[in-house]
This record gives sequence, C-alpha cells and structure tokens, in this order.
Amino acid sequence: MSKLLTGLLAALVGGTAGLAGCGGEPGDVAAAHSPLSFTGAWVYDAGTQCTVGGSSMHCCPAGYVMIGAHVDNNVFKCAQLQTSPGYRYLDAGTQRNGMHACPYGSVMAGLHVDRNLLACQLPGTPVTSEYVDGNPATQDGYPMHVCGSGGYGMSGIRVDYNLFTCAQ
Repeated sequence: MSKLLTGLLAALVGGTAGLAGCGGEPGDVAAAHSPLSFTGAWVYDAGTQCTVGGSSMHCCPAGYVMIGAHVDNNVFKCAQLQTSPGYRYLDAGTQRNGMHACPYGSVMAGLHVDRNLLACQLPGTPVTSEYVDGNPATQDGYPMHVCGSGGYGMSGIRVDYNLFTCAQ
C-alpha cells in the first residue's frame, strides 16, 4: 500500500491525527506519510513582495513556498513546487500547535511579522502530516531555521519561540 494511501487511511480512522486547536483544525501528526512535491530548486529570498487579501508582505516567488526563514534578516528559503499550486490567500488568525498557522492542508508562501499575517496556499499535493520544529531548530548552512529534509514546507510560525509547524 502506498505511503499516501496509508496516511489517508490513518487520518480517516483516527490513526495519529486528532482534533485540536481552533475551528476543528487537526492536531499534530508525527509520522511522515507523503512528501510535498518539490522540483529540487530552491532560493534564498530577501525581498520579493506580494499583496494577498489587500495586505503587502514578503513572499516567496510565484510557484515557490517557504521551507525556512531567518526572521531577523528577513530572508526566506523557498522551494519550487512540482505541481501547480493553488492561489495565495491571507490568514490572520488560525492557531494550531501553539502558533499562527495556515489552515490544515495549506503551506506558507509569505509572512508579515509585524502584523502577524501569513500568505497561505494549497501546495497542489495533499498535506498528510505535520510536526513542530524547534528547540533545537533544524538549521541549514545559511544558517537558517528550516523544516527538516524530505519534502517539508512551513505551515506555521511562532517567531518569539523560533518554532515552525512543518507540513508534508
């Protein structure tokens, strides 16, 4: 049975997913089932701007989503999606895993730290698992806090504790 099908079945029968948070958002899912589809291309982005829901913010380039952030330097690590992503939309308050997060199933494409706004989008492939990264944070060579290897994108952030929700 494929990892995706196994993950979906686990979610349907209650496996490792539970209900928690605001508005019935699923809680933490620890096991990795289905990676997001990235092309392997990524960039460090220090200033691409977008306007989502009437709010301007720093975003990854079109077709890319956030896989890491160095908030103090306003630099994102962005990975290119292999599949056509959905449209970007503004999230101003969804809470999950003790932080501001995109609605379950979506990943981050942008962030306005001072206004606590996220640009979210559906990645084109189903998100089937999440974990919280931090304490200690996974680092790349920048050094930058990043979601772990294996196709994880950011779906939430808590800047004051340097925590990410990473989705796959």
